[in-house]
Amino acid sequence: MIYIMSDIHGQYLRYKAMLEKIDLQKEDKLFILGDAIDRGPGSIEILSDIMERDNVELFLGNHEHMMLTFLEGSDRRSWFFGVNGGKVTFERLMMLEDEKRDAIIDYLLDRTTIKKDLVFKDVRIVLSHTSALNDGIDMYTKDYKNNLMYVQDIVWDMSYNNVASIRKFEKTDKKTIFISGHVITRRLHDADEIYIEEYDNNYSWIDIDCGCAMGSQFGALACLKLDDQGKIIEVYYVS
Repeated sequence: MIYIMSDIHGQYLRYKAMLEKIDLQKEDKLFILGDAIDRGPGSIEILSDIMERDNVELFLGNHEHMMLTFLEGSDRRSWFFGVNGGKVTFERLMMLEDEKRDAIIDYLLDRTTIKKDLVFKDVRIVLSHTSALNDGIDMYTKDYKNNLMYVQDIVWDMSYNNVASIRKFEKTDKKTIFISGHVITRRLHDADEIYIEEYDNNYSWIDIDCGCAMGSQFGALACLKLDDQGKIIEVYYVS
């Protein structure tokens, strides 16, 4: 089975509870669409757990991007700004032994994904943290690690490929679903549940950021379950 979640934001207990709920097996695949870190206290524990699992693929979110650009010196402001919540992650990161800290940074640079197409018989599913990249080309952080600012607009949804552009795409014969996080769904339909928007051009968008960043008493962590034909067969929530 294929599972998809996003925007865990340091809520390690919710993350572990979700893994138990979906009963993730070695033959399954879990995609985490970025923003595993910041705001909550368990960012390092989440990253450490992900790194130990061969069947989990982490995407670059704007918070992982802020972390990396802070550490390399190209953006020394955003990670610690206001509600971004990078300070708690930074403090925990600096408490680690050099070897462990370097391993986490290397993992984010070398093994995370920016965008991925999953093509099935009847449907195409496009995964990213937020942008609607429609060219069919997979993107990996390792290809941009010497120029991280190049992908800043992609992980922040500020480029011309933002999700609002989906409705403008030419009609497609193959049903295409963009799945992303980044935008808390409560802002879209006043509920801590996934948000689905259908368009006349045979595209749709599913937002799965259900506000886990709000903390232990608010929001939820969502996870989609797909079968081997790309059909969503269940949605799980941990609140």
